[in-house]
Formats: sequence, C-alpha cells, structure tokens
Amino acid sequence: MKPGFSIWNVVDSGVISVNDACRWFDALEPVEPQEMFGTWKGHGLSTGHPLDGWLEKSGWYGKAFHSMEHVDPLLFHAPSGKPVPLHPFPPGVISNLLSGAKGAARLRKMEWRGKMSAAMIYDQLPIQDHFRKVNDDVLLGMMDWKGMQQPYFFLLARVYA
Repeated sequence: MKPGFSIWNVVDSGVISVNDACRWFDALEPVEPQEMFGTWKGHGLSTGHPLDGWLEKSGWYGKAFHSMEHVDPLLFHAPSGKPVPLHPFPPGVISNLLSGAKGAARLRKMEWRGKMSAAMIYDQLPIQDHFRKVNDDVLLGMMDWKGMQQPYFFLLARVYA
C-alpha cells in the first residue's frame, strides 16, 4: 500500500487499483456478523470493474442486516425517500413468500483471504460479500461472484436513525 493511503483519499479521487484495494482489504481487521446489524449506506469503489458506478446509477442505497438469517442485500432509493429492499432474483421472492423467509441473503462468519470475518451470502445467486472493518461505522466489502474475473469493492457506512 502506498504511503499516506487512506479511504478518504480514495473516495475523493474516485480511483484505486485492484491490487491496492486487495492489499487494503487484507490489512483490515475482521468484523463479527452481529456488529453489522442495522442499515448501511453503500458506495462503490472505482477499480476498473465492469460494475463500477452501475449500482449508484440504478439508485442503490445500501444494505440492511436485520439478523443472521434476514439480510436485505440491495436497498434502493424510493420516491418516499425511505430505502426499500429489492430482491435480485424474482424466483427467490416467490420462494421466500412460500417459506416465510425474509430477505434475500444471510450472514455467516467465513474464512476469506486468511481471516475469519463476516460474509453475506445471497440466497439465490453465486455471490458472497466479504467484509472487513475500516472502523466501527465503516466497512469495506469485497464481492466474490463465481466466475467474475476481479473482485468488486464497496464501502458501507452505518446509518443512525
């Protein structure tokens, strides 16, 4: 990692290499799943990934972690101003309605890149988001999507009501 590297410089400049993002992720401390309960505002990191900027352009707000079994991985801005969950895979919505399950993902503690930390696992997609702690109110996420050539990185900032 470069001297003077900080997340705020990255957010301000808008660009970070995949290698620097991976080194930064690896240097951060793990986060326990229970520490993530609540609503988080999201922001993608620009690393040259094909998804860069796509979530923000689509109105992505962030994520909500209600419990280990109930995660809304995709919150979007609604006309009312309140973020609303949208499920990424329609059959998953039907399955959840029939089974009584809530959300479209769940939290687990998993080993990833040499550390045990919180991971969000989508119910209907081959995607896992792995998290590390920048501080108590900011997390760095690394999306691992089966078959994806490079990871997608994003930040989550805790929202206080």
